[in-house]
Order: sequence, then C-alpha cells, then structure tokens
Amino acid sequence: MGIDTTVGFNAPLRLLPGDIVEVTSGGQPLPGSPQRVGANAWLAAPSNHHTAFAPLASLLERTGASHFKPFFKRNAELTAVAVRGDDFPDTLVKLAASPAHIQDVSAFYEQVITPLALPAPALLPSSSTWGAEPCLSYEYVDGVSVSAAVLLSEQVRQQVIDILGQLHGHSIPALRRINPQQAYLVDLQRLVLRQSLLTFDVRHVLFMLKLRRCVKHLPCVLSHGDLHAGNVIVTEKSDTEHVSAKHGRAKDRKNPVLIDWDRWGMLPVGYDEACFLRGLPFTQALSYLPHHIDLRLGFAVFSYWLGLVEDVKFRFTEKAKEIARYVEGAL
Repeated sequence: MGIDTTVGFNAPLRLLPGDIVEVTSGGQPLPGSPQRVGANAWLAAPSNHHTAFAPLASLLERTGASHFKPFFKRNAELTAVAVRGDDFPDTLVKLAASPAHIQDVSAFYEQVITPLALPAPALLPSSSTWGAEPCLSYEYVDGVSVSAAVLLSEQVRQQVIDILGQLHGHSIPALRRINPQQAYLVDLQRLVLRQSLLTFDVRHVLFMLKLRRCVKHLPCVLSHGDLHAGNVIVTEKSDTEHVSAKHGRAKDRKNPVLIDWDRWGMLPVGYDEACFLRGLPFTQALSYLPHHIDLRLGFAVFSYWLGLVEDVKFRFTEKAKEIARYVEGAL
C-alpha cells in the first residue's frame, strides 16, 4: 500500500466487496489506506446488496447494468461508479453533483477541452445521465492509474507537462465558475501558514511570507486544479505507423488521459506542475518544464509547500534546501 511501505499479510481474511480495510502504523493510516474491497474492479450487479453500495441500487436498476466498478475517495466514501451493460457503452457516473457544478464542468468542456482537443474523457449529454439526482456522466476510459508520478514513464510525464502547457496558453476572459467550490490551493496556503507559525521559527515564518508574496505576483492561468498522478489515466494505443523491424508488428504507445476536471480554475502558474510531479527529485522534476521563469518559480514554491504538508520536518531536508536556494536565486 503506497510506494514507500510494503505490507504483507499471512492470515486468511473473510472479506466481501464493500468492506473497508485499513492498515495503520503508530495509529496513522499507511499510504493507500483505507481501501474498499472491490474498489476499482468490475463487480457483478448483484454485489450491490452491501451497505457501501446502497446509493447505487436505483441507478443500477434503472440502467439494467450487468456490472459496476465503484470508486471511493481516500476516506472510503463512494464518489463515482462505472456501469457496464449490453445496451450502452461503459460509462462513468460521478455522484452527487450540484446543478452549478454540472454547469461549470460543461462550460469548461465546451470552451476549453473540446476546442483544444485535450485528452480527457468525453462528457456525455445531460440527457443521458440516469441518476435520480443530478450527476455527471463520462465515457469510461480503460487504462492504468498510479499513486505517484515516479511510477510513470519519463515519456508520459513529459506528455502531461506538454498538455498543461497547451492548457495554460489558452485564455477565455469570460469563463467564470458558478460553483464556489474552492481549489485545493486555498487550503494548502492556509495549512502551510498555520504550520509555519506553530514552528515558532522566525526565519522559517519570514520565508513562508516571502513565498506568499511571490505567489501573489505570479500570473494566473487556466489550470486543472487537482492534477495528482491518480488523475492521469495511461492508455495504450497501437501505433500502426511505426512497425517493429524485428518483430514485424505495431508498437503500443502509452497516452495519458487527464480526468477529474471538477476543480478547474484560474490558478498561479506552476501549481498544476508541482501537484503532478510531487515526489520526484527537484532537479529531475524541473527538467520536464520549459524555461519560463514564472512557471519554474511557481513550481518551486508550490513544491516546497506540498513537501511541508507531507512532512512537517521537510524544511530540514536537502530537497527543501535545494528548492529554497533556487527560489532565492530567482527572486
């Protein structure tokens, strides 16, 4: 569970689809915990009798789905479901979406994703949603997602950064959100400032304030808003134009598809890149970025903040010192 900790079991467990499994160490959940049994796996529709799947009962009955694949948040709360049936293509339904939220996502698809042909799941017309409550429906993308960018190939990492560059370069002044849902960046800034004050380290607090002033002067660009590695689905597509001379067959190309555009917005440049590349060595992550001063500076600041959130002692690490030196040299 997670990329840093290996956990093994040597005991039979009587688990059913929907059961929650949580592994802790020192009272704290390990990375990837808790998880639902059957999460992200196709289950036969009769499995929906479990209480965890109760919210899906009416939807599965209405669609006549033969199989479903539940998706859960990190707190094991049901957030979306993919449905499969004989009379319709595989479809992903995001649950409990407000009308304003649906309008925001629809507008972003219409004015940004579709015109730019960004790799994202096709948004299905609202008339095709089947839930009793308002919901968003997408074409289901079959692929692989990972927990951290370090687990992706260099090619895929670079492709994602290039996609972000295309997004950031697009400008639509009239595009505004209706749903007041705040980006995670707002919570990140509050948490970092609170943590810095609790250190009672004057030098560290002053550095945090300096970074906040720096962020205020960064240009804001169209952004995904929640681009962690788990929101990148890697698909394989046969490349018929390039045939292996040795084996005489088409090669498979890995193509990233960006999902969960719910938190799009105008955010400081570098934020998306820092969220996506977090966990990589700073110099290596920086090598994927174009040589734009504001982009690299924003990436450095947000990488520092994300490091602090993951580890309160991050500021003492060599990576933190390297980022701090970069920021000081760029300002």
